[in-house]
Formats: sequence, structure tokens, C-alpha cells
Amino acid sequence: MDLKRSIYKKIYNSKDGSIDWKWSEKGFNRIALVNKLVSKTGGLNCNYLEIGCDQNELFHSVASYNKIGVDPASGGTHKMASDDFFEKNTKKFDVVFIDGLHEYQQVRRDALNSLKYLNDEGWIAFHDFLPANYLEQHMPRVGKGWPWTGDCWKLAYELSQAEGLEFKIVEIDRGVGLMRKISNDYSVPDLSESLLKSEFDKFLEILDKLPLCSFDEAIKLID
Repeated sequence: MDLKRSIYKKIYNSKDGSIDWKWSEKGFNRIALVNKLVSKTGGLNCNYLEIGCDQNELFHSVASYNKIGVDPASGGTHKMASDDFFEKNTKKFDVVFIDGLHEYQQVRRDALNSLKYLNDEGWIAFHDFLPANYLEQHMPRVGKGWPWTGDCWKLAYELSQAEGLEFKIVEIDRGVGLMRKISNDYSVPDLSESLLKSEFDKFLEILDKLPLCSFDEAIKLID
């Protein structure tokens, strides 16, 4: 049995279930949230960084003149891996959006690197923190015929326990993380020993521990 068929079999025979997040009924997406962040942190003069640009759906929609987009394959302004970008970067940013490789350890590095270059009062946002089923978060990706969040949720669980950071997950667009520093003495726990091999059943187990919020609640937080 090939990998795709074995994964389908696991889904349909699994007791892990799935979650109907009803994303199409939410009325807002990551573009709306990111532009709200940009409007509060300099507007057209906001220093904006996007990690993972793909077809520039978000990048071209951000209302700022000072934009950097990093993607090794397509879109953005810098064709390179995010690790290489941060190794050379000296610029500070007001808003960072992380939507690169949907792999726990990579998105973790992107988050920690972004925190180092975040201006005071700045924000970091993330995509794909709320998978709907085993297939959406499976590592590696099995095919391109369905949404794929990867296992970014593992970082979300760590950030929910961080110190010196304020963190929420907005219930729109497959889960948009929202984070800012409330202290320069921040720390993010490394739970990789227990999380690295965890799958969707673990996500369901910890879901009620994640700091979910509505779009309206997120707007109040930003304001």
C-alpha cells in the first residue's frame, strides 16, 4: 500500500476525528488581520516582513511601501531560505508574518529569529495553527489536493506557555497566530522531545489549552 492510501486508511479508521472550523463562515482572513496590524504600526511606513510568500496573495495586499518578502521558490523580494535571510539581516520590523515551511522546527526558528528583529510595539503573526484533521497536519505533505497546515500547531502549544510574550490564535483562516513581546526578558519552552513525533490525536488533546479568540477579540487586543 502506498503512502497516500495508507494515510487515507488511517484517517477513515481513526478515532481521532476531525474538526469543522467553518472557515468560510468567519468573514475575515489573514489579509484582513495583517492589514489591521500594519495600520496600527506605521501604516504605509510600516516595516513589514513576510516569510513564505508563494503567489504573493498576501504580500501584494499589504498596504505598506516598506515590504520584504522571503521565499526560496516564488514570490516576495528575496529568493532565499529564511534561515539565510536572518543570518544576514540587520533591519528591524514592525510586523512579521510567518507562513513558510509548515514544519514545526522550521517555524520555531522563524519565530525566534523574528523576535530578535521585532521593534517595540511590533507584532508577529502566523498562519496554519489550527488543523482540521490528521491529513491536514501530516508530515510530510502527502499531496496538494487539500489544505495543509503541517505541524505548526506544536509551536502554538509552546507559545501558549511562553513567558514575556502575549499570544493568541485567531479563529479565522486555518488559525492565525498573533504575538507580541510584553517583556524583553521572554522565553519560549522547548517541548520538542515530547512533541516532535506527536500527531493529530495530541492536537485534539491540547486544543482546550490553546488561547483561541475571535476576530473581534483580536481587533480589541490590537487596538
